[in-house]
Amino acid sequence: MRVLLAIVLSAVLCGPGLGAECTLYNARYKQADAPWWLTFQRVPQFAAANQTASFYIEMPNSDVTLEGAVHVPNGFGSPLWSITGPCSPDSAEICTFVGENETPSAYGIYDGKVGFLNSERGSRAPEQLLLPQLAVSIWYSEYRNTEWFDGTEPGDAFMLDGCE
Repeated sequence: MRVLLAIVLSAVLCGPGLGAECTLYNARYKQADAPWWLTFQRVPQFAAANQTASFYIEMPNSDVTLEGAVHVPNGFGSPLWSITGPCSPDSAEICTFVGENETPSAYGIYDGKVGFLNSERGSRAPEQLLLPQLAVSIWYSEYRNTEWFDGTEPGDAFMLDGCE
């Protein structure tokens, strides 16, 4: 009986977890109504000084990965996100999907409450990630025909799926 209890406890304590164990360096998110995946990664070594987080979005219907960044202007204020990638599924040209004069904030849901994304080093991953204007930015691009079809409705919210 004690051996069984020890095995169960070690599986619970050492297994992959959600929320508090996840940081922005290893969190992976999924869209509820679309096959989009968002994964955080370490900020590139030669990134802008005010870049606090890096992520990528996999869009399997288009077989494309978009690269994203979170910046905090002047080192304080709200975290602002941006995303770039191929202009269309079969293009080598790189586009920015949020307009130059648009700088939407990134939000997270922590313990059931919405707040700015905490993108400081080692910060806890939110249960949900909200990137306002993401879906509309992709909608008005060359990806509309490959990402929106048959009831697939990509949006701005991603649910925490686990840690890598």
